Amino acid sequence: MALTVKSSYALRALFELAVLTKDEGKERVTISELSERQNIPKDFLEKIFSELREAGILKSIRGKYGGYVLAKDPKNLKLSEIVKVLDNPLQSYDCITGECKLEINCAVEFVWKRVHNAMILELDKLTLQDIIDYGTAVANLERAKTLDKESKVEIDS
Repeated sequence: MALTVKSSYALRALFELAVLTKDEGKERVTISELSERQNIPKDFLEKIFSELREAGILKSIRGKYGGYVLAKDPKNLKLSEIVKVLDNPLQSYDCITGECKLEINCAVEFVWKRVHNAMILELDKLTLQDIIDYGTAVANLERAKTLDKESKVEIDS
């Protein structure tokens, strides 16, 4: 029922990709670099990115200096799009897929449909840009804490 690590890895790698292309000005980023920076198994990330490329979320650039870029603006890339491609949550429940043999006799169908709808609605509200904004805010806070500690050490010295 829950989302898998596949979606988590995808969101982390897409965040890293967006930051590297926007903030560091890279035209493309390799799977190896993303894998190393986010501590994600390279082979697994290749599979994830292949699925995201097929879905039109990523573009791949072939060749010696190849890599990946986002095919969409992070502001327009809903997390629900990403998750549906990789995990399609609750699809193991027949009542969600419309294949329930019990049909009207199923007493719990409404529960799984409500949970599924709530999850997708929340993911529809969030974009990759929201992750980027949050990640940037956290990084800035950590930098400020580090600078504060360093300035206290200098004052004490």
